[in-house]
Amino acid sequence: MEVDRKKTISPARSIALQVLRRVEAEGAFTSLALNHAFRRNPGLSLEDRSLATELIYGTLRWRRRLDYALSAHSQRRLEKVEPSLLRILRLSAYQLLFLDSIPVWAAVDQGTQMAVVMRGRRAAGYVNGVLRGLSGNRERIEWPDADQNPEHALAILHSFPDWMVKWWLRFFGRERAEAFMQAVNRPAPLWVRANSLRGKPDKLASLIAASGYHATQSDLVPGAVLLQKVGDVTALAAHQAGWFHVQDLAAQAVCQLLGPKPGQRVLDACGAPGGKTATLAQLMGNQGEVLSVDIHPARIGLVRKLSERLGITCVRAVPFDLCGPTPDEWGTFDRVLLDAPCSSIGVLRRHPESKWRLSPNNLVHIAQTQRELLDGVARLVKPGGTLVYSVCTFSAEEGTGQIQAFLANHPEFERSDPLAGKKAPWHVMLDGEGALASWPDIHNADAFYAMRMQRKA
Repeated sequence: MEVDRKKTISPARSIALQVLRRVEAEGAFTSLALNHAFRRNPGLSLEDRSLATELIYGTLRWRRRLDYALSAHSQRRLEKVEPSLLRILRLSAYQLLFLDSIPVWAAVDQGTQMAVVMRGRRAAGYVNGVLRGLSGNRERIEWPDADQNPEHALAILHSFPDWMVKWWLRFFGRERAEAFMQAVNRPAPLWVRANSLRGKPDKLASLIAASGYHATQSDLVPGAVLLQKVGDVTALAAHQAGWFHVQDLAAQAVCQLLGPKPGQRVLDACGAPGGKTATLAQLMGNQGEVLSVDIHPARIGLVRKLSERLGITCVRAVPFDLCGPTPDEWGTFDRVLLDAPCSSIGVLRRHPESKWRLSPNNLVHIAQTQRELLDGVARLVKPGGTLVYSVCTFSAEEGTGQIQAFLANHPEFERSDPLAGKKAPWHVMLDGEGALASWPDIHNADAFYAMRMQRKA
């Protein structure tokens, strides 16, 4: 192995390695760590930003499949490999197996150089040997047979933990489970909500087009617009002028499910960072009151900042823990939205690091918090008022099971049929029980579960 110490590591790979270390060693969220890295490197070219993003998210999404391929060419068990070297191997293997635009020699050479910098020549020799072996055999990898052991094989092929695949095979069936996993492993779409206080969605689409990008209005959710191939969305003139805020199609549909009206009092119970708060205020025509509450005081500032940018004046944002008693002066509300903290399995394509952090025990722990929040907000719904419970996941513990337990313990509430009123295109997201159930493989939206209930008059 020849190592040229004068060679440099490309900026994109250097940032990718830094972010992966923060995500895996410090428990950082990928999106936040990446944004932090970009802020620290303002001179980074658009091409390097794009490549760094691809390398980071791709390496995290496909980690298990990468490990399977690497294991066949490593004399050491991967769990025995020093973490910094394993990150280099995965980062390089992703380029070799998934990015045809990167020459094989470049992936191997850059991986070797990173190992020299991180751990020295001896470690670099090991990395070089593994990557050269993989590069020479990448078309002849013997992948596991999904017909022999579907759960384990599909977990490797699609890069998910065994327990998730076992659950999804049981929940969806094999064909749909594979379609779901394929969708989760694709980059998430960039949906935004057109600010109806500024103008109509077609006007926003024109403004986006004037900036050189493509925008498509949703056929399902009014005001939802899909942006394509946009780099820094905050740099768009339309963003700076308050014409939209970023919000997934499913989250916008949840706001439609709540159906707030002008002049009403609305509670957004877990409001930060403010996306749903802003959409609710717009659906109300900025008339009435939206009280946006979050347990984290630092995040309340995000709600206020967003409202100000969008020209919303009916929002009041306060920090508060809704698991405890609430101030008497709050009174009751016409509409209450509880978008509860959850396992976030429905947004894995946005947060692929969660694949490797979650366990079934997490679902049980989170479900207890959700129950406490549901009990806390129930008393804030006025008689005849509406409560929507939503989560960006679809586990029974956090979804249907929560609703069944809540209705059993709160006979003053009952399910409210969204189909009882005027029909709307987003109603195709409703399941047989009237719950909103959105899917990445069907609606190109995050996987959400939401149920609308009414407090009996």
